[in-house]
Amino acid sequence: MMNIIKKISFLILVTFSLNLWAEANPELWPFVKEKMFQDRPIIEAGFVKLSGPKRASSGAQVPVKLELSAPDGVTIKHVFLIIDANPTQHAATYFLSEKMQEVDISTRIRMETDSFVRAVAEDDKGNLYMSFQEIRASGGCSGYMDVHDPELTADLGKILIKAKDDFLVTRIKHPNFTGLQRDLDSGGYIPEWIVKDMIYMNDNEVILAVHNKISISQDPYLKVRLPKGVIGDVVLNAIDTKGNQFSKDIRI
Repeated sequence: MMNIIKKISFLILVTFSLNLWAEANPELWPFVKEKMFQDRPIIEAGFVKLSGPKRASSGAQVPVKLELSAPDGVTIKHVFLIIDANPTQHAATYFLSEKMQEVDISTRIRMETDSFVRAVAEDDKGNLYMSFQEIRASGGCSGYMDVHDPELTADLGKILIKAKDDFLVTRIKHPNFTGLQRDLDSGGYIPEWIVKDMIYMNDNEVILAVHNKISISQDPYLKVRLPKGVIGDVVLNAIDTKGNQFSKDIRI
């Protein structure tokens, strides 16, 4: 495992420092795949679709969309969001309920350099299905920040939530420090501090659970199509890596 991580780190470093590629580096994926899925086969499936801009205006806020419609006989248990060239390639995992097999999720990610961004879905039998897209972006995971800026933590954990048509749109006020950014004053690294878990519930059942890593943008954003038949209160419970808990509900 350490050899795989070293190879990934080396290829990312070469991409950054020598700028050999004017586009995403395809040589990273075999090592990322081995690290996350070992030698398991992955099918490029039409019922999974990952999309985003060809070139993002900001590496710190890159919009991506995941669409999935499980065919008959296939039950998707979770979907991994992966960014090949990021310092931490695994960006998030979406745990799907049995009700949520028609998926339409939009979020915003951080990207440190041009990369292939992938959605890998796993079904209840352990089969893996993938969609990917190349996205041009840079500088979203690192850089210098004024950690003392009161705007970063003002209204910490405040959840904005609204329902529109069949969608639920949420945003959580949080700095989501990656651990790779530096303090503008001291030059030292700012400790990692992110919203790690988001759980959506209806009628005491989990609809969707999300486990985030450092590649999710500041003020985590999620737009999700609600499963058919969801009525009443939908509750979002979230927790960050310091143990702070945030909650908000909305009546559908």
